[in-house]
Amino acid sequence: MSGKLFKDKRVLFVVSLAVSFVLWLTVSLVLRPIGEVVVQGVGVNVNVQSGILGELGLSAIEGGENTVNVTISGSRSVIGGVSAEDISISPSLSGVTGAGVYDLELRATNNSSKDFEIVGIYPSTLVVKFDKYIDKTVKLNYSIGGDYNIPDEFIQEEIYTSPSEIVITGPEKDLEKIKGALVEVTLSGDYMETIGAVGEIVLVDENGEPVEYNREEISTNVDMATVIIPVHKTANLPVSFDYTNIPEFFDISNIKYTLSTTEILVEGEDYNIDKYSDIFLGYVDVRDITLENPFKNFDVRLPEGITAQNYEENINIAFDLEGYAESTFNVTQINIVNVPSGYKITPNTSKVAVNLIGPEEVINEISAKDIVVQVDMSTREISQTGQYRIHADVFLPGGENAWATGAYSITITVKKQ
Repeated sequence: MSGKLFKDKRVLFVVSLAVSFVLWLTVSLVLRPIGEVVVQGVGVNVNVQSGILGELGLSAIEGGENTVNVTISGSRSVIGGVSAEDISISPSLSGVTGAGVYDLELRATNNSSKDFEIVGIYPSTLVVKFDKYIDKTVKLNYSIGGDYNIPDEFIQEEIYTSPSEIVITGPEKDLEKIKGALVEVTLSGDYMETIGAVGEIVLVDENGEPVEYNREEISTNVDMATVIIPVHKTANLPVSFDYTNIPEFFDISNIKYTLSTTEILVEGEDYNIDKYSDIFLGYVDVRDITLENPFKNFDVRLPEGITAQNYEENINIAFDLEGYAESTFNVTQINIVNVPSGYKITPNTSKVAVNLIGPEEVINEISAKDIVVQVDMSTREISQTGQYRIHADVFLPGGENAWATGAYSITITVKKQ
């Protein structure tokens, strides 16, 4: 039976192959136990000596990430299991003294517990560019293309960008050629409100020309920016004021006056300007208008969101009192009204000196009997007896075209009934 097996050619082939493998293994392990093998794709660690680079403030800009092939020798039973992770490759940085391009000699180290030797490295050198990474802040300018128009009743204010400057990060030498940044936008048509156009930021040289750069090495803190063109509507708004403490029958239109400024040229957003028909200055207390001081000054306060062009911060009102006269009357008609229940109130004086101003012919016809000094107790809470000083109003029941100047008060005595 065995004789027949050896006569089968297929059996003979398998047996021959097995015998050959055993013989090769015997020769390799016994007669030739040492061999060589190439380990491919071993990474180069440029920062293995980062202390040196750190002292110089340098970083590997180009060529820092690479792989090489390493030839090793040793027992065939060992080197067959060596991988790229078992080997460290580092460049010699002794010749690096500053920014620049260097051809660095590579060194390999067995960083494992496996028994093998480094025979060679291919390539044996590595070209690396070193430089300092810095931050550079530059002003952001703008460029507006296209054809746009601002109507005559609107005004274009100073154009600006947001942000106003940007920060560029990259190799120091590469940043030397970058002198600024530009955001470019295109506009068209009519604009009646503030424009905010967004565009891409372009880095430029000293002549304002775009700079070509490696975006993997140089970066900016923002890529887009906004060009803002404030567009404001303008309008001439009249100034106005009003009166307080006008006598009951007095025709206020009889008082003539002159304003130092009658209108103010204002500007603001379209929707804001259209909300106002005038600029209100404030109130004039009629009692403060006298022959000695026929003036009133106002500090102008503009509504929020509105500004003015070359306007007076103070506006003066001059009242025309030509033909007017002043006179003092000793008024004995002192009325106390709205007396609280259970109390008796009497004035401590029998007369009050009241100063009136009005057209001369009116003042000449008025007597003290035409004037009433009135105390309204509803304006003051009374909780106990005693004396009180209280505000008094002056009335001209006959409707004479005059008014009392100044403020008045009298002392009263309160008793329980």
